[in-house]
Parts: sequence; C-alpha cells; structure tokens
Amino acid sequence: MCMGTEPGRRREPYAPPLQRIVSGGKAALGRARGLGIGRWLRMERESFVQTIKVTGACVLAWWLAANVLKVGLPVLAPIGVLLTVSATAYSTVVRGLQQVGAVIVGVAAATGLIWLLGVNAVTLAVLTLSGLILARLLNLPAQNVQIPITALLVFALGSTYGFARLADVLIGACIGVAANLLILPPRYVERAAKELCGLSGELADLAADMARGLGGEWDREMAGGWLERARTLSQRLEEAKAAADQAKESVRFTLRRSRYDTRLRQVAEAATCLDHACSQLRGIARGLVDLIAGARGLPGERGADLPDPLAQELESLSQVFGAFGMLQIGRSGRGSYQKDMKELRAALGEGRRRQKVLAEEFDRTRHRELKTLQGALLDDCARIRYEFDPDNGPHKGAFPPSAYE
Repeated sequence: MCMGTEPGRRREPYAPPLQRIVSGGKAALGRARGLGIGRWLRMERESFVQTIKVTGACVLAWWLAANVLKVGLPVLAPIGVLLTVSATAYSTVVRGLQQVGAVIVGVAAATGLIWLLGVNAVTLAVLTLSGLILARLLNLPAQNVQIPITALLVFALGSTYGFARLADVLIGACIGVAANLLILPPRYVERAAKELCGLSGELADLAADMARGLGGEWDREMAGGWLERARTLSQRLEEAKAAADQAKESVRFTLRRSRYDTRLRQVAEAATCLDHACSQLRGIARGLVDLIAGARGLPGERGADLPDPLAQELESLSQVFGAFGMLQIGRSGRGSYQKDMKELRAALGEGRRRQKVLAEEFDRTRHRELKTLQGALLDDCARIRYEFDPDNGPHKGAFPPSAYE
C-alpha cells in the first residue's frame, strides 16, 4: 500500500512547443537505438503507410480538381483532404461531414449578409463573430474554423468563389473519406501496443535506477527525482489508455472486426495492468522520499541504509516491467512470446525469493514508524508482481494467448 498521500500533486503543464519537438526527436532516436533500425522501422510501418496514402490522396484530389473538373484553385482540394483525414476511418467520416457542413453554412451566411449589409467592416465583424459562435454551438472541434474562414473568403473574393470552395471541399472530403475507408484503413491497435511497450520500458528503467541508487549512496534529491518520474509516467499512462480507446475506434468500420477483438482486449487490459503497477512503484518512491526526509517520525538519513535485498527486489521488478513490455509487441522470430513469458516468470520467481529474504531483514527492525514503512514497501513490491502474474494475477487478458502455448 502507499504510505500517505502526495500533497500538491497536479498534472504538469505542457512543455513549450520547441521543447516538445526536441524531446520527441530524442525519444524517437532513443527508441531506434534501443530496438535497432530494422525493428523500429517495422514498428513504425503503419505510420509510414498512412503518410504515403494521404500524400497519394492529396495528389489525386489536385489532379481531379485541375484536369477533370477544371476548378480555378485546385490546390484547395488536397487541402480538403488534409482537413478531412483523421486518426481513424470513423473520425474521418465525422470530420468530412463537419467540413462540408461548415463550408455550406459559411457560404450561405456570407452570401446572405453581403446581400443585406454590403461589403464593409460591419459585415466582416458579424461574419467572424457569428462564424465562431456557430462553430461552438455545433460542437465542432476547436481547430475547425471552416465556417468563419469560408465566410471571410467569400467576403473577400465574392460569392462565385464560395461555390468553387464548396466544390473543392467536397472533392477533398470524398477522397479523404474514401482513402481512409477503402485503402488500408488505419489500425491503431499495434500503435497502442507500442506505446504500452515504451512506457513499460521506461518503468523498467525507473525501477533499475532506484535499485542502483539504493545499492549505493542515495539522498533526498535522488528520491525526489524518482517520485517525479513515477508521477510523470502515471500521467502518460492516461494517454496510453486513450490510445487504447483510439485503437478500438479505428476498427469500427472494419468488415471483419471480430479478428481484432482479442488484440483489443489485450491492449486495454495491458493498459490497466501497467496503470496499477505504476501506482505501486510510485508508492515505493513516495515511501523512500518520506524515509529520507524524516517524515511522520521516520529516522531520515539515519534510516537510508536499507538492506541490499530491497535493491535486488527492485532490479527483479525492472526485469518484470521489461518482459511485460516486450510481450505487448513480440520480438522477431519464432517463439518470441514464449521467450518473453519465460523471462517474465523467471523475474517474478526471483522477486518472490528476494522478498522472503527482505522480509527477514525487515523483521529485525524495532523502530515502529520505520517498520510500518518497510511493510508498505514489501506490500507494494508484492502487488506489482501480482499485477503481472500471468497465471494467478488479475490481468490474464493482458498477455497474448500464444505466450501460454
């Protein structure tokens, strides 16, 4: 169990855009180095395929608008594709309908107001204000400002442009919807599994760093860093669960949807399993912070010399996290799932052995508050192993069926 609460805990603000770009690039390079270029390319294959598909749809939309329909501004057709194509086939259909409806409303509003009020500053203000209000009332996404944009373009270029824009958006929307529905519809099942694998790997790194720290000289700053990393990973697991939901949505229009059901259930269950285990690891980090800080009557730095089996226990938990992550994507080659499952069971067994030795060490403690904390640390370690137990744990659905063969 977790000792106490985490006062002041809150969701961290988003980093500045440039910092997110740099950190994202570093993370991608780190994954490529860790997995190897070949394996990384296989994991990113879905993204590459979808990028090429959208590019082809844009080129087709431009060619149709320019050479078949003889549209005056054919570049707006591929823009319509980009505005329509979304993360999943289902959301692409919804977004396509939103784009077309927004343009129709924008053209109608601009044409009517120009007829009533003429072309002047008042018309401009009314078009902008009403367009933004309509977008909000129609519950369009925050980035969908097609109504006011279309109205302003008609205001500037005339009503004939409005009908040309409608034609372009229709072309782009139709091609975008057709591309995402009929040509390799995006399946985000494997992407969600990849996200879970990455997060499990980061939890493994955190547990390993904690093990190395406890095996040497550790201080309040190090413990605070572990707790902060655990909190950040907890927040990112919420995003991973959202990715699992997106994976479920991505197969809504699939003809043979049942073939994805088992994999979808596994991804969803794995996200829940990781969330629970991360909470327990955060509890361990919280307990170490309290110990080194001398909170609630704990001995502070005098009690920082913890028994070696605790570091060894965390090292085994690091191996558990790592093996579980690989079970979500599988290694290349035959028998990969069985190999990962074997590593997981071995790490769980080692953790149980270390826990028995650690319990004997802790049993010698006479300091009441410290003994309570030690019991909490033992319990958190045991609960992490229980979450990942493929045979008797609560998340058997988080493991691929072939791993049991």
